Amino acid sequence: MLPLGSLKSTLAGLTGLAVVLLGLSTVNGLPTKNPLTRILAQDGHGVRTVSASNTTTTNTTTRGIVRRAEKGPENDHDTHISLINATPYRWRKVFNSSYQLDGWEHRWPEYIRPGQSVTVRVNLNGYGLRNRGDSAAEATYALEGTKLASSLQVQYRSGIPHRVYIQFRDELQTLNNARGTEHNLGFSRTPGGVGFVLAGREGDFISNDPPLQWMQSQLAEIGELPLREISMPRSHHAGLWKCEEVVGVAQPRNTQTHRLPLYDQLGNGGIRVLDVRPVRKHGKFRESHGSFVGGLYNGMLGATLKEMVAVLNSYMRDYPGELYIWDIHEGDARNGDHGFRAVDDDDRLALYTELMGLDSRANVSDGEDLTRRPLSYFVQPEQVRNGQSTVLIRLPTSWATKKHFPGAQHGFVSGINFPLRSHWSETNKEKQMVADQIESLKQARPSRGAEMFNMDWLLTQKGAQAAFPMALESIIEMSGGAWKTLYGEGFWNQLSDSTYPNMITMDDIHGNQQKAMAMVINKCLAARRCGDLGGMVKMEPEETVSSDQ
Repeated sequence: MLPLGSLKSTLAGLTGLAVVLLGLSTVNGLPTKNPLTRILAQDGHGVRTVSASNTTTTNTTTRGIVRRAEKGPENDHDTHISLINATPYRWRKVFNSSYQLDGWEHRWPEYIRPGQSVTVRVNLNGYGLRNRGDSAAEATYALEGTKLASSLQVQYRSGIPHRVYIQFRDELQTLNNARGTEHNLGFSRTPGGVGFVLAGREGDFISNDPPLQWMQSQLAEIGELPLREISMPRSHHAGLWKCEEVVGVAQPRNTQTHRLPLYDQLGNGGIRVLDVRPVRKHGKFRESHGSFVGGLYNGMLGATLKEMVAVLNSYMRDYPGELYIWDIHEGDARNGDHGFRAVDDDDRLALYTELMGLDSRANVSDGEDLTRRPLSYFVQPEQVRNGQSTVLIRLPTSWATKKHFPGAQHGFVSGINFPLRSHWSETNKEKQMVADQIESLKQARPSRGAEMFNMDWLLTQKGAQAAFPMALESIIEMSGGAWKTLYGEGFWNQLSDSTYPNMITMDDIHGNQQKAMAMVINKCLAARRCGDLGGMVKMEPEETVSSDQ
């Protein structure tokens, strides 16, 4: 949620100044191009790429301060590139070249071992007076021990902004990606980064840019595994891709969590769990992001639940056969017409009525732990032919015993029959967040059959960042650090076939790196189809593939 506890202390004694700096004097409610989509270079290439003009937000103008968001693409040069070798084959560096980059050649290792994650900082230190747009570099790795020659090349391409690509060489191909495929990883300004993963065995590789119906594509491997043994991508405040109404001293830069609309999050992003915080105001439920300061609610209202329901229904018609979970947050379900109090029975009845508009709601049991059911209980191949999917609406446990609760026969579940643990680190420090989340994961899931755990892979604005985001980092800008660490050794190399997250929650869903990570966890750790990965997976002796080429 919006870290307005830290905002409160920062605003103490500065209320008048904060009002000016936060741009509240010129809110007029008119739709405008979203500055966040204009200044961040990462793009969601794939299903439907959305330009700035497709996303609207409240027009909030700020005077007397230089926005960090107004830094143009000429500033976009330095980034991080991560590679994960989730195959049983050692990768050997066979080519390396760069122009106007500091340390590119020696930063890429000679070998990348099975199970290893490598992150390289790309920077132009010492080349500030030259044409930085001409800078470029390549590094090629060949897989050792495959029957057919297979290699991939990392490319930092020239241009403003620079883009990072992975190009398949020789005979390398993966699920949904033919020989010669070029994967556009986009660009994420430092401290952000981009990542690429290759997983599986020869003839059965997966990588970035997997299928849109990714659950269907993995049914043969994970269909008989219970939900508590598989992983899914989760979107934080899924309906905050646009900001429709300002409340109090909030603004888009300290409330908006996404640039891409829900359809893109579901498609290229692969999101299957939606974090939803509904606020009822003027007869409509909207996604919300906010908190109380001095007894007053401050936040932003985004897309209506009616719109979100329509988007998911549309996506399921286009790409049937998947499982979707709406995760309704108890503490942030409020009535904005009555002081943003917690919802009451009448509010819940109205909310249930709107959620009944979701197609393909499951008919399940109230009396069992559904997380012990296999994925094939919810998703079957024939659903694709029949145009069906499966939707679960997970509500707070306390609601299950209150009036109007529809019940599992209508697809509404709670912590009683769908237990799930989660942990929010509430920090803006990358290393602290990573360490805290990993420690929480290990405590919550010492074994693969333990209760489901949602990993909040999020960085949170603190202090001045929350109070003055026009000058400092917005939520979306801060999320770049979380995306960088997702493919770093601090995350990947702490996992094993007994300890891994069931859900990974992120801000700024874009591209398909989060989806690819969930699929790799499923394939390599849950289904054990990638070899031992340097000890991450316990394999039978006959199942191992030698990587000491």
